[in-house]
Amino acid sequence: MMRRTVEAPYSRGEATRARILDVAVDLFGTKGFDRVSTREIASGAEVPQASLRYYFETKQGLYVACLEYIQARIYQQMEPALERAEHLLADRTTSITQLIDSFCSLQDAMVDAMIGADDSGTAALLLVRHDLPSEGGAGALSGDESDVRRMASCFAGMLMRISADRLDQQSASRVAGLINGQITNVYLRRNRLLEEGWDLTTKRVLWIKGMIRMHTMAILQAHGGQTELSVPPPASLGN
Repeated sequence: MMRRTVEAPYSRGEATRARILDVAVDLFGTKGFDRVSTREIASGAEVPQASLRYYFETKQGLYVACLEYIQARIYQQMEPALERAEHLLADRTTSITQLIDSFCSLQDAMVDAMIGADDSGTAALLLVRHDLPSEGGAGALSGDESDVRRMASCFAGMLMRISADRLDQQSASRVAGLINGQITNVYLRRNRLLEEGWDLTTKRVLWIKGMIRMHTMAILQAHGGQTELSVPPPASLGN
């Protein structure tokens, strides 16, 4: 189950809302929107059904809140790394080598937030289900997209600088999306990996980071006109 990091004491209402979201993410992720009842969610969260109506109005409202909850957790954890990357990007004296390292470090933060997170993987499963046609009636993610745009802009901006502006904004955004697809692919396969007995231990998360960094640096160095691969491949983990 997803567990929210508490930085300050919760009010009783905030704690209740967070508990409902934790349970709903697990149930929507494992069963799907249509196979989960509000009664089941209320029972799991140990609250009356009226509490769900009070905080989220409808089942669809709760579902959308779950998607926004997952997104907010990811970007909250990535905020320090994003601020560092934006600072380097704004400094016109930052070298190409520094920008490449900054790009990879921001990816490391993505891995920690998405793949190394201390939850059961049901958040990733919920996002997979959300993209399925059968879940299409559950509601779109309608929350604030500013974090998404900000992250995408930073990655694209670094890539434009690395390429000496040979890539325009649109092309850089697409290339960055393809590069970061390495991370989202593993994230969305978390449950399958767990089912196969491949637990995401600290050692394995570090190995994933190393593999992603090796691939990303090769691509970024190519766009920057650098041909020498300066990062060694991570050691094999076997099974």
